[in-house]
Amino acid sequence: MIKIKKFYTAKHEPVFMYAAVKKEFLKAILGPILEKEIIELEILNPNLIQDYFRLRGQRLDLLVKTKDEIINVELNTNYSEEVKIRNLHYIFKIASENTERGNKYKIGYSIIQVNLNFYNSKYTRSIYTLYDKINKIELTDYIKIYNVGIDKYIKNYYNNDKKFTQGEEALIMLDMGKQELEELSEKSEIVNNFKEEVIKANNDEFVVDWISREEEQKQYEEVMYEKGLNQGKQQGLSEGIAQGKQEGIAQGIEQNKIANAKKMLELKMDLETIGKVTGLSKEEIESLRN
Repeated sequence: MIKIKKFYTAKHEPVFMYAAVKKEFLKAILGPILEKEIIELEILNPNLIQDYFRLRGQRLDLLVKTKDEIINVELNTNYSEEVKIRNLHYIFKIASENTERGNKYKIGYSIIQVNLNFYNSKYTRSIYTLYDKINKIELTDYIKIYNVGIDKYIKNYYNNDKKFTQGEEALIMLDMGKQELEELSEKSEIVNNFKEEVIKANNDEFVVDWISREEEQKQYEEVMYEKGLNQGKQQGLSEGIAQGKQEGIAQGIEQNKIANAKKMLELKMDLETIGKVTGLSKEEIESLRN
């Protein structure tokens, strides 16, 4: 039986990060969202793919600066309350770090968060600001959040007989498979170039292995959750859900620490750094060398 190799789209963060170091893609993606042409763009965390593998879960996805804005780009495969709170923490942290204090607060840049949402959304693009619900006034336009429904853009693309508004192809391409990218690349140079980077990412064993382990981890947690749920039917539904979820997450986190440490050892990182990132002791890390 021939095993067909899975093709990972830019919906997967490591693939997105792999391509995101190319400024041309970021300009093309952010342009239609902010509704303007982006001429200048600087990546403030340029070691994207390296940092992803070393510090996953402890950092922003992508931070860039234009002439007028500092922009945090987040990929969200769900938009739960936990994700919303995490993203709000990011944007207020950025705002605080980029506000000069003195007799008066000096605001140098607009602070923007772009949430690229991959789930069954009903909108293409919406904008949020800080708003006083009682007095019905906008408190400031210094901070803005753009929620972008990638699924909706793709749905519109197919509903309109594969036609799109200029610029939208950069959003459509983010969750397209290899064959779909091939077709869309015939209509757009930016998609053709992006396709090549996504293919490179899929041929990078380190990237693919990382995504595979993330998927396995997610499946493991789901299995453990289900196991706890079944136990809960006998011991009490609510107790079983809590127990299964806690056990699955705890065991999954431990396995993830060990997998991360092994990769770091392969990269010849020092034991102290590995310990700080994973929380494992030097003895535990040493034992993984064999």
